[in-house]
Amino acid sequence: MKRFNEERTLANLYVNLKGGKRKKDDWITIATDLKRLFNFYQSPTKTAEKLGVSYELVRSILTILSLPKEVQLLIKQRKILYDAAQRLTRIHDSKRQIEVANAIAGVRSHTARDIIQFAKSNPDAPLDDFRKRVTAPKGDKETIHLTVLPIRRETYSLLQKHSRQNGISTQKMILRIIDEWSQRKS
Repeated sequence: MKRFNEERTLANLYVNLKGGKRKKDDWITIATDLKRLFNFYQSPTKTAEKLGVSYELVRSILTILSLPKEVQLLIKQRKILYDAAQRLTRIHDSKRQIEVANAIAGVRSHTARDIIQFAKSNPDAPLDDFRKRVTAPKGDKETIHLTVLPIRRETYSLLQKHSRQNGISTQKMILRIIDEWSQRKS
């Protein structure tokens, strides 16, 4: 077992907690280092002060070490992000934590959040169908441009009359006219 080096651990944690968004180490390594530092100082407050972070952050990071080893492995492999790992700690059954962790491994942060919320709200429900639903492609999106057109009163009244005769709204009548015109031009 490696000897504890306070300065190296502080430096490593400082880089991970104060650096950019992309962490040098995975969250399990960060939490393990934080736990060593916590044990060394015997105080969460002193640990937080030494790192220049809040006590709540220290406590929050340490809680992910309470997750089952299978879940910790997924976090270590960076298949589960810190936000999702933190939310998993709020599910109290370790078997359900593992099931949810497997369902959220590799998905986007918002999707993981939705799956975890579903799992908490429906503790006995299977996750496969819900995961498929929230990760399914949303289909093609069409870009629509909005244009405001000044139309004289007489012209608009004529458009209204024709749209009523055809049983459609004036807006749909205008779109139909534009579509017919563009087809003739092409």
